[in-house]
Amino acid sequence: MIGKTKVAVLLLALPVCALAREEYTRTFDKTVTLQSGQKFRVEHSLGDIEIHTHQGRDVVIHADIKASASNATEAKSFADKIAVLVENSPGVLAVHTKYPERTNSFFGSGNVSYTVHYSITAPETAPVEIQNSFGAVEATGLKAGSDIRTSHGSLTFRNGRGTQRLQDSFANVDVSNNEGDVTLEDSNGAVNVSDVSGLLNLRNRFGAVSVSRVGRGATVTNSNGAVHLTDVSGSSLVNNSFGEVTATGLQGNLSVNNSNGKVDANNVKGSATLNTSFSSVHFSNIGGAVSVTATNSSVEGHNAGGPLNLDTSFGAVTVGEIRGTADIKGSNGAVTVANISGQTNIHNSFGLVRAESTGPLTVHNSNAGVKASDVRGDAVVNTSFGAVLLDGVTGAIAVGNQNGAVEVTSTAKGACRPIAIHTSFSAIRLHLPSNASYRLSAKTSFGKISSELPMNVAGSLSSDSISGTIGRGQCELRLTNNNGDISILSH
Repeated sequence: MIGKTKVAVLLLALPVCALAREEYTRTFDKTVTLQSGQKFRVEHSLGDIEIHTHQGRDVVIHADIKASASNATEAKSFADKIAVLVENSPGVLAVHTKYPERTNSFFGSGNVSYTVHYSITAPETAPVEIQNSFGAVEATGLKAGSDIRTSHGSLTFRNGRGTQRLQDSFANVDVSNNEGDVTLEDSNGAVNVSDVSGLLNLRNRFGAVSVSRVGRGATVTNSNGAVHLTDVSGSSLVNNSFGEVTATGLQGNLSVNNSNGKVDANNVKGSATLNTSFSSVHFSNIGGAVSVTATNSSVEGHNAGGPLNLDTSFGAVTVGEIRGTADIKGSNGAVTVANISGQTNIHNSFGLVRAESTGPLTVHNSNAGVKASDVRGDAVVNTSFGAVLLDGVTGAIAVGNQNGAVEVTSTAKGACRPIAIHTSFSAIRLHLPSNASYRLSAKTSFGKISSELPMNVAGSLSSDSISGTIGRGQCELRLTNNNGDISILSH
């Protein structure tokens, strides 16, 4: 029994011994003068690359080559077989990493791990191409165009000049301070871009995007991540899904196409086109026109140069301070507007419409009421199964309602402003100035007609049908009701 126990202990100890690692490190250094017209290229994998620049013509290459294995001899043997190849041709100075073949066995050389880390100094005016995988890239001070591509490692670009093309995947990208255009593509990582003087064209997915201080416009295409834009000159275009879009402090026009994510646009000097679904839209301080298209979304907006065109469903609408016309389409949600300087047109259903201080007003609603006050111009309202309350209309009035009360106050002055009101199964109450001048035609059933203003009645008196004049009879006044009273009141 004692012998068996010792054997077991020895067997258990074998895996522990097998996990022991030895590491070996060597370095590579070489300096090559870059000729006029040459570009500098690096092709690498399994390690980081750091590249910065100087004003000279030399390319200074330093590499840390590391390998680890179960014993020092095997680690050194493998590291010594890793080659850094520097190829100098008329058009390109190229650096390439070559790794030895590996066996697939868990033991022996198949159990070696290794990496090569580059630190490179290049002429600042040299065009640079980098292709890497399974390692980070950090580039600083490149003053000519570059094409940098990596994967499974972060990409950092700082203090550049010229046109930059950057690509990464499965890692974050950080770009700051480039005098020129930037084209950037990433996936499965966050992207942060700031201080780009030229155009920015950015594509990403499965990661958040943050963009600030871009000089000549930004185009951002993303999915499954938020997008934040701040302080962009020129036009901005954002396409996104499954993430919010926030845009603030833009000097040009803004266009957002989103889905399953909210849209928030503030302080845009140009126009704003905002589209989304299944989330909310908010805008404020837009210098030009605003267009909103949404589904299953609420919309809130304030202070826009106008005109406003808005179409949504299954969400409330609240907008105000529009310096222009407003055309609003909604359904299954309340609509509230205030301080609209121009013509205001509202189409809605299954939601109350409120309007305050507008230009001429047209409302088509159903299955909900309409409340409006301080209408500077004509008011045309049609609805059903809800009350209509109009207070302070300076122009002509036309109300068509079903199964709902109507109460209207006219503040018309001067020229003739005709009034026509129809409803059923509820009362009509009309408030007119004491000096009103109308040709009256009023008719109801199962109700009565009354007036606080003096009338000259034509024909026989009747409680449910009256024709005559109020004042001088300048304007047409038609009041029709079914199953409800009609009251003409003075204010």
